[in-house]
Amino acid sequence: MEPSIQYARTSDGVSIAFWAVGRGGTPIVLMPWIPFNHIQLNWEREGQAHFYERLAERRMVINYDGRGSGMSDRDVDDISLDAHVRDLETIVDHLGLDKFVLWGFLTGGPAAIAYAARYPGRVSNLVLWCSFARAADVLQAPQLQALLGIAEKDWALFTETLSSVVFGWTAGEQARQ
Repeated sequence: MEPSIQYARTSDGVSIAFWAVGRGGTPIVLMPWIPFNHIQLNWEREGQAHFYERLAERRMVINYDGRGSGMSDRDVDDISLDAHVRDLETIVDHLGLDKFVLWGFLTGGPAAIAYAARYPGRVSNLVLWCSFARAADVLQAPQLQALLGIAEKDWALFTETLSSVVFGWTAGEQARQ
């Protein structure tokens, strides 16, 4: 049941890629992992399709790429918190969602928190997983500073290290993907 990729345009002209699967129940919107999200590749990664399909058995599941990543417009000037909230607004308005569950994953958490604070009547539940409220706190952590230093010198090593640290993947094809 591979989803059909669709696009919606934000008020500032950015094209946002998304898919929606399932029906019924309260919809759940999965925030993107900025800047690493890619909705098509996420679906194709081993085990992910099964996860999404299980979620979609009783509700609509929506996943999207934020501006600057994945299948959304990548050449963008504004990557602020407000811009990421605008991306979410665009998707839920495009789909006509009145009330939904909002799941903020890692770097998607701050935009999820901001949206829920601005529109509390639309968010039935806010789920935060491995996230944070303020990026400034996370950016000052010595571990992240070390990872960012690796990213500047060797992107492949950075992504494999990150997949090991965040997901517990060891070296091999799954970590490289």
